[in-house]
Amino acid sequence: MAFLSTYFIQIDDYSKKYFELEMIQKFSLDFSDISGFALVAYDTNGFIRWRNVCCTINMTFIMMFQYSIILYCAVRMYFEMESKVQILSPSLRNLHRQFYKTLLLQVVTPTVTLFAPVSVLIYLPFFDLQLDLPFGISTSALGLYPALDALIVMYVVQDYREAMNNTFKRVINGLHILISSVDVGMTPTATFRSPAVFNS
Repeated sequence: MAFLSTYFIQIDDYSKKYFELEMIQKFSLDFSDISGFALVAYDTNGFIRWRNVCCTINMTFIMMFQYSIILYCAVRMYFEMESKVQILSPSLRNLHRQFYKTLLLQVVTPTVTLFAPVSVLIYLPFFDLQLDLPFGISTSALGLYPALDALIVMYVVQDYREAMNNTFKRVINGLHILISSVDVGMTPTATFRSPAVFNS
């Protein structure tokens, strides 16, 4: 499916003409000399360019398929966990619920940081708006998702959270000791010598 999206969104002659003037004016670049993908929804007569539209449809199908699997697994896991978690000890029951909360947050996080920006990018051309937005900055924010995924686990699961807090406290205490030792070493000290007394 991903190969189909790559095929449907390839730059053709009309896309080159569509972006050529703007690329020269803003970036002083010849659009034919750069590599990339272009999604132009309409042609000069206002008709839909079905080749690029097929890319949007394909991407939508991929996202819906992924979400269907995620929702199915989450719902099934919830009902099976509720039926089986009753026989566990309170500590294990609490741990299982923490992992389930982690799973839910790990579903919500890519929705906000990954799929929502991508959805805006692939559907915005259909509104045929004249916008000049810094999408390069917004798309670079997609790299936040892997870091947020790990932070969710460390924050929700109590054992990981306590281990992280202890590690953070040890680092802070070590920095305080290091700064204190540097301050003591840099403190000026005065040395006084008593005059020597000689008995005749």
